[in-house]
Amino acid sequence: MFLKLKKKLIYVHHFTKQNNVYLEFHPSYFLVKDRITGATLLKGACEDGVYPLPETMTMASKPVIAYVHERITTDGWHKRLGHPSSKIAQHLIRTFSLPVRKTKENSSLCVSCSHNKAHRQTFQSHGFVSTTPLEYIYTDVWGPAHDTGIDGSKYYIIFGDHYTKYIWLYPMSHKSCVHTIFPQFRNLMENRFNTKIKSLYSDNGGEYIALKNYLFVHGIGHYTTAPHNKMEYLKDDIDTLLKQVLLFSPMPKCLFPIGLMHFKLQHT
Repeated sequence: MFLKLKKKLIYVHHFTKQNNVYLEFHPSYFLVKDRITGATLLKGACEDGVYPLPETMTMASKPVIAYVHERITTDGWHKRLGHPSSKIAQHLIRTFSLPVRKTKENSSLCVSCSHNKAHRQTFQSHGFVSTTPLEYIYTDVWGPAHDTGIDGSKYYIIFGDHYTKYIWLYPMSHKSCVHTIFPQFRNLMENRFNTKIKSLYSDNGGEYIALKNYLFVHGIGHYTTAPHNKMEYLKDDIDTLLKQVLLFSPMPKCLFPIGLMHFKLQHT
């Protein structure tokens, strides 16, 4: 018995491989989904037990803002991924099968990286070990900025957890805001990790001296970090990253605190 098909069959393996997708077949419809994100891209109906591929297929979900299958150059991915090194960019492209548009020219020098990146020797290993989150919190203040944020901020404060290696950033209008921001940070972190902050390390500037009584009441040790410590370099790295992102961005500089709050950073 031969089937009379009005439409050509598609080679499923070729279709999924070339488009980096997979298919889901249901009793009354089928779905085409992105292999990496799992997002539903297209939807088609089942007709008499057959799954025809219609000429126009309806979108099963809202259009995505950034379409991962858009082919751009390696330099384009370097900028989209936040200006990582060439080695890291190539690793991400291979790992996530990012579509690359090949060009005859070699990768060009990134102007933003040239203007803002600096190199230094890595830190030597030490015996300072933490066993739980919030055991050691490092903090420092950066500013004032050249441009005032739309919320009036000209500084930002950094909190870094030695155990998880994550950092949190808060824009501030004045350095004196530290005494109101740290209690908010403490409540948020202690509720999230279900443990207490044990020690706070800072440069012992005036904004941290104002916290002395608060730290004493809540049993938090306060220690002074050595000059040229890792937190100072991390602060410089964040400043460099902001400059790289904003250098060629059309976003007004007064919006930088809002963009800053959307960064997720992890230091090593």
